[in-house]
Amino acid sequence: MSILDRSERNVMYQRTCLMIFSGMVMKSLLEYRDPFLLLRASGRLMLWAVLFILSTGCFCPHHFVPKQETSTLRPCRVPEHIRVALVLGSGGVRGIAHVGVLEEFEKAGIPVDLIVGCSAGSIVGALYADNPNAAYVKQILTHMRRTNLLDINLWNCRFGLSQGAMLSRTLEKYLEASTFDELKIPFVTVASDLNSGELVPIGSGDIVKAVRASSSIPLVFVPVELDGRILVDGGVIDPVPVRVARDLGAQFVIAVDLRELLPQTFPTNLFGVAKRSTEIAFLWYNESCIRGADVVIRPKMCDIGTFDDSKNKKIYQAGRQAARDAMARIKELIGDMPQKSRAENPCKIVELACYSAE
Repeated sequence: MSILDRSERNVMYQRTCLMIFSGMVMKSLLEYRDPFLLLRASGRLMLWAVLFILSTGCFCPHHFVPKQETSTLRPCRVPEHIRVALVLGSGGVRGIAHVGVLEEFEKAGIPVDLIVGCSAGSIVGALYADNPNAAYVKQILTHMRRTNLLDINLWNCRFGLSQGAMLSRTLEKYLEASTFDELKIPFVTVASDLNSGELVPIGSGDIVKAVRASSSIPLVFVPVELDGRILVDGGVIDPVPVRVARDLGAQFVIAVDLRELLPQTFPTNLFGVAKRSTEIAFLWYNESCIRGADVVIRPKMCDIGTFDDSKNKKIYQAGRQAARDAMARIKELIGDMPQKSRAENPCKIVELACYSAE
């Protein structure tokens, strides 16, 4: 008998589990013909459903390892003189606030020489770097729904609920550029290396794959393999990568921090205590990441889920208001800096390096 490859074994394994699960469901239905008894047995059916999903995905013997050797980071293109760098932080659907910030920057005539994005900030940053028109990006994102980003597949949820295909298709639909070199504004995104634990800046190559890697929220999206690395959401390590902008030579760094305000409700049980503690931990974690920024813009938002697309316009307005509140300070600080047009500020090639905890 020929040896089956891994994918064929996995399919056979899933079909076997499906047959077992179907048999258990039928057995329960036959045992509990009375509706009231069947209702009492629903807990058992739910348990079997969970076990089925886990057994066909998470417990299937397979390791996520790179298919090639880890290569050195590719060099990227940045302006010779980076006067103003804009760092767009992570935050799920709250990333729409970045669009409001960008619109206010356009109205005030604030030039942006470099964009550094993480997770949701990488999506907005890539779209804007490709087409520096806040109205265009707003039209895309304020009407976007979670179905444009998520393709949930419980049959193949070993490493994430969504394979990332919908996110890739959405990016490909709206991006004219396919590589970083084709962008109108230099752009760098960051992702987290699942094996080495390093923060990986990416500023060249395939834009869609890089943005997908930066936005691959653990549990939600499958990690992305890129240049011999297994990458997940950049926010795991640095949700607002100010240090990346500084290391690339930015004179003035504006960071947009999308952390939520602490809810004004207090815990009523042990789960509430755990949730509140996590919120406080993230609040302090973000605070450590934005050190080094000259100006920090914080849109005021609270109780907005990662994929809650019902408040897109409210989030956008929060970004606009936060940018307006910070505009006087920004103009005061950059007022004396010499300004150059993009034609007078040619790009140079710089080497990138990973950031480790050591």
